[in-house]
Amino acid sequence: MGDNLETAYYIINHSFSTAHWLSLLAVFIAALAVWKVIAKRRWTKAVLISIFITYIFFILLITLIARTPADEPKAKLIPFWSWYEAIVNANKSLFVEIVLNIALFLPAGLMFTLIYPNKTSTAFRPIHVFLIGFIFSAVIETVQLITCRGLFEWDDMLHNGIGCLLGYGMGRVILRVLSYGE
Repeated sequence: MGDNLETAYYIINHSFSTAHWLSLLAVFIAALAVWKVIAKRRWTKAVLISIFITYIFFILLITLIARTPADEPKAKLIPFWSWYEAIVNANKSLFVEIVLNIALFLPAGLMFTLIYPNKTSTAFRPIHVFLIGFIFSAVIETVQLITCRGLFEWDDMLHNGIGCLLGYGMGRVILRVLSYGE
């Protein structure tokens, strides 16, 4: 997922026509309608789940769909190479990329706590939330490797898992603050 920022910038400023934006809006509305009709849930939960589905679609868009395939697969199989480069070699752009990869999955962890606020303490333990982010990222990285649409690297999986976990922690704090007055 090395070029996420550039890819997102390119998609937003060059690739996304009005039709693309309307498609993204249609995904959100369809998810909202399906969830509301099938699950017969409150609108709040339906909106949150629709936002989550749209968020997943956007992640797939910037990490896979909108990328042009390379001639051959690329992989960086050395764990923590990005941290070494960022810290030891003072590679500031790689440090920014690490932070952005963590930030990319913050909403996922946050959404888990907001969609399932009462089940979070038992259904989603921190290790489970980390693993959900890590495994989803592993699927993306594997598809990137197979389709030659990005750099397969362990570090991205770790960063995304950490992002998911941090989002989960933020969600737990938000729920505590909101329930403090009750």
